[in-house]
Amino acid sequence: MYYRRNAKVKCWKLKDLGHADLTGIGEQWHYLAMNHDLHQTRRFPEDLAGNLRLTEELAPTHCAGCGGYHLDRARRRLTSPDALDRGEMVRLLRDWAANRSPSGSPHIVIVGCADTNLLSMAAEAVSDLGPGRYTVLDRCRTPLVLCEAFAQQHGLEVATRQFDMGAPDGEFQADAIVVHSLLRFLPQPVHLASLSALRRWLMPGAAIVFSHRLMAPDPSGSYYKSEYETLEPLLHLFEAAGLQVAALQEAVEEGGPRHRVLALLKSA
Repeated sequence: MYYRRNAKVKCWKLKDLGHADLTGIGEQWHYLAMNHDLHQTRRFPEDLAGNLRLTEELAPTHCAGCGGYHLDRARRRLTSPDALDRGEMVRLLRDWAANRSPSGSPHIVIVGCADTNLLSMAAEAVSDLGPGRYTVLDRCRTPLVLCEAFAQQHGLEVATRQFDMGAPDGEFQADAIVVHSLLRFLPQPVHLASLSALRRWLMPGAAIVFSHRLMAPDPSGSYYKSEYETLEPLLHLFEAAGLQVAALQEAVEEGGPRHRVLALLKSA
């Protein structure tokens, strides 16, 4: 058993968990718990009620291919506003940004935004470094409009673009990329191409903050195209895409069914 300096969480090397055969992972840490702070001070709060009103207005025009997802999500977040790993995502991105080289305000690309949640997290994480630049991508126009309104409210420099990660034909230059549950919305045959595209977008010293929920396929989940039940296939996918795992954490919701993996990925 090992302990990271100045950390209170127990951790194991990935090689001790049966992943020694994967390249580029031997000395990285694997955390079995996350410190989810429900009372974290928010410098960039979201207007969830306003998001719902705007989504109700936009969905009939823009969400024909979304299966009602954005409207359902906006309603659900009124009572369950935060992701299981929100606090850890903010801390992971903040720690990376504070120690990266070159220093300064990064350009962050958010892939599959869904609403203003990831933009709020990213702004929170890098706010101490000065104003960051953000590019927000989503296949649907509805969440992009929400992010544009959020950016105007908080004075953020945000560019939005409709973009399908199932056929990633564009190029971006990113200091950091934020991905949360993206692969669940894509058919599994395109996952390797999608992650390979993200790797190409990384500038020298850049990283991907990657969060994904592990669960069995749910036939009633009309939004989701594919699931991963265990960590192992994801680790092999990272390796195949030319990505190195720099940090890896897991969170299991106390008293609930959610099991989430959070990784910091770099170009191998």
